[in-house]
Amino acid sequence: MLMLDRPRRLGELAAEASAGLKTGLAALGVVAEDLETASEVVVRGEPGVVINSLAAVDEVTGAGPGALTFAVAPSYLAKAIQAGASAVIVPPSLADESTRPALLAAEPRLIFAVLLGRLGRQPIPVEGEPLWADRATVSLGRGVVIGPGAFIGRGVKIGDRTVIGPQAFLGDGVEVGPDCLIHPRAVLRWGVRVGQRCQIHSGAVIGEDGFGYTQLPQPAAGRLIHYKNEHSGGVVLEDDVEVGANSAIDRGLVSDTVIGRGTKIDNLVQIGHNCRIGRDCLLVSQVGVAGHSAIGDRVFLLGQAGLGPGVTIGQDAIICAQAGVTGRIPPGRRLWHGEPARPERESLQTRALSASQLPKVRHFFQLLKKCASFEELKAAFLSDEGKESSTP
Repeated sequence: MLMLDRPRRLGELAAEASAGLKTGLAALGVVAEDLETASEVVVRGEPGVVINSLAAVDEVTGAGPGALTFAVAPSYLAKAIQAGASAVIVPPSLADESTRPALLAAEPRLIFAVLLGRLGRQPIPVEGEPLWADRATVSLGRGVVIGPGAFIGRGVKIGDRTVIGPQAFLGDGVEVGPDCLIHPRAVLRWGVRVGQRCQIHSGAVIGEDGFGYTQLPQPAAGRLIHYKNEHSGGVVLEDDVEVGANSAIDRGLVSDTVIGRGTKIDNLVQIGHNCRIGRDCLLVSQVGVAGHSAIGDRVFLLGQAGLGPGVTIGQDAIICAQAGVTGRIPPGRRLWHGEPARPERESLQTRALSASQLPKVRHFFQLLKKCASFEELKAAFLSDEGKESSTP
């Protein structure tokens, strides 16, 4: 639940949400002719109802009168009304079911998120004394805030209004575009380039060496020497990329590792050297992407999915949780399951057959050892099958 700094009327919040969404979508590259439709928020009912808090459905009761929540299904709307919400954000399909004043929007959850972002109590950045490797070589844009104890290397460039959190590390030659937020203790190694409106969360490490070695066998000594391949490439984060806490993106061997515009990376994700991640992808917690993999636009990699080295994934594919990919996934909006990853229907059928048929195969071979003829084997196996089918 978020208590507002001052009460606001529902009509005022509608205008606030519409303006904020329009600005945000324009920054993300939504074309002008689509902005009005996408950001439209219509007041249904009394626009003067007073709102003093934003709350999820489960929090409305605690918020009391004056709470604004959102509902995307009839069951959630009924729960919000029963809990006493003063107003509800709903899609047009639920407009006639609401007995409360409402904001009508195509994506209620998005409108709620916009209001949280614009009205939430964001901490005021605090400037401090950074550690400069060579202040004279650093270029700072207008309105840059650098927190106490942050290390700024030689030749660093930081764009307008970017915030560098306390104890963050920016190595030599790092470039960070405007309107970025580098959270405390994030690490950007030398040569990393970050576009505009990016967020890098605490503990993330961008631009560390790739995990690459050349093996040199020494049989006489019983050794296998792993000789380190020095990585001299960089990492490029295009505009609107977000990297979660404690994630790691390795630099390329010679060319860059590239994360495409609008891609969002969750916590605890590993991306290997020389990977190329497309635009608007989602990589969920504990995903691992081995080096030299190529991922198309709008791909979803769900929790703990693993990609082997040199994997190619076509645009729009969805790799399900804990799936393993070792080859090529064609483009297309379809689900891929299992190890090795296969189309959803095929994978589920294989699992079902394995669960039901493998015990029978095992029993067949056990009988094979005991029976003296094929006829005896057939009779024993069919007899046992009949007993199983008749068991309640």
